[in-house]
Amino acid sequence: MTTTTRVTAVRSLAVRPADLYGELDTERLEIAALAGTDPERLAARLDLDPEMAALAVSAGADGARGWARAVRERRETADALRRVHATTWSADEQPLHLVDVTPDGAVLSDRPFRLLLRWTNAGEAPVVLASARAIWAGEDFVVEQRVEAGGTEGSAEVTFDEERTLPVGPAEIVVTLYRADGASSVFRRGVYVLPSNPLSLALGPAGATVTGSWSVRGDYRPESDTFLTECRLTVANGDRVPVSMNRRLVWEFWDGGVGAGTLVEAGTIDWPSGISVGAYGVWGGSIWFSSPRGSGIFGTFARKEDLALSIRMTASDGRVVRGDITARVLLAYGVNIIKVGDFDAQEHADLYAAVDEMRRVYERRDITLRGVDRRIIGNALAGGYPTIDSEDEFRDLLEDWSVPNDFVDVYVVQDFNWSTFNGYAGDIPGPASKGGRTDGVAVEKTGYTDGAGVRRLSVTTLAQLIGHEVGHYLGLSHQETTSNLMRSNTGVRGPELDYAQYRTMFPHGYMVFE
Repeated sequence: MTTTTRVTAVRSLAVRPADLYGELDTERLEIAALAGTDPERLAARLDLDPEMAALAVSAGADGARGWARAVRERRETADALRRVHATTWSADEQPLHLVDVTPDGAVLSDRPFRLLLRWTNAGEAPVVLASARAIWAGEDFVVEQRVEAGGTEGSAEVTFDEERTLPVGPAEIVVTLYRADGASSVFRRGVYVLPSNPLSLALGPAGATVTGSWSVRGDYRPESDTFLTECRLTVANGDRVPVSMNRRLVWEFWDGGVGAGTLVEAGTIDWPSGISVGAYGVWGGSIWFSSPRGSGIFGTFARKEDLALSIRMTASDGRVVRGDITARVLLAYGVNIIKVGDFDAQEHADLYAAVDEMRRVYERRDITLRGVDRRIIGNALAGGYPTIDSEDEFRDLLEDWSVPNDFVDVYVVQDFNWSTFNGYAGDIPGPASKGGRTDGVAVEKTGYTDGAGVRRLSVTTLAQLIGHEVGHYLGLSHQETTSNLMRSNTGVRGPELDYAQYRTMFPHGYMVFE
């Protein structure tokens, strides 16, 4: 086998500790009553001028009025007072602050774990409930814990039991603490769930060129006529001692399942430096594969087919770990959004909010919009087309106003007065050419007047309606799966597209590499 793909770059990545893994984690907070605070200690803790610290303590004794008065009298105090206010509460405030959320030891895969919570409560009502939402590669779930705690400071534990464990990989826990009077406080904590086995290798998307699903992206580069595939590697150590890894990596791209399909290309690289994974820690790196025309990977991506990427690494003690992930291209099509009849400014804004929401639906299935061309046929030119009364009128609209480009024409009309339709596609699939009577789709704008008398469009309904009709144009038929975009009933369809639908759409002539 001749391998023409080559590894063009590798690099080690800085990674955060496994129990503080989230880049957007809430910072631990120390907060206390301002009354009785020593100004000198406050100045030292916040690196403030002692005069400013003393002024803040004095002003805060009169609550919000005191803060406001101090800023009015001395504008230069505003920054210092904000910093003090962020870590204290004044006499007229009753805040609830969740100041820290920490895992009780390493979070290991498929094993129960506990979160330790600390809070300060300046209110009279007690803390009554802690709710922890786990956000991970699968469906979110929530663990709740009843709490009965009064007093200014408190702590609690939230337990994720045998039925609420997590697999190896990154996860985010969003904890919300509730007080009896309705006050709440939120704290975000990212963790990397370590392997119980205790060593694993995981692959994931890397850089800015990612797909919508959990897969690495074959990114076409026309300037070099190559596909560049970037992949992130994470080695996780669930043991109490560090692990050294050999520098050699083995990589394979398969058409079909790893070990069961056809091996397309394979190779080895030596990492430029030693790899050590700390106790209960993670190591991260990224690798770039460049596949020129003529390589097996290029040919598979050019056919818009998926590949499976497998990477193997070996620990110095002989243990072998492997990570697998799907590799695929991100596809794109364009739409001409053609308003038929007059639209108010708010209706215009709602329409393009719906288009953006429709884009996100498709991006979850690795298809995006290559462009949105905005057009309008005003009332003066639209004739009878703002209201579609029949299939013949629909097809006359397509033929009379086709846009001469390679985008899907989407006509947004005022009303469908034709049977029970609120949208229609020229054909399934629609043609990859322009100017005929099957070239395009039309949808009703879903207009209504809100309580303030403003004309609006139903953004989510319209997003799914446009996405549904465009799905027909790209080759999709109706299916009745709950929450699927192609469900026939507008009122009960959802935003989901499955893999079989993705494979049905991507051969369409309007689909290109993004």
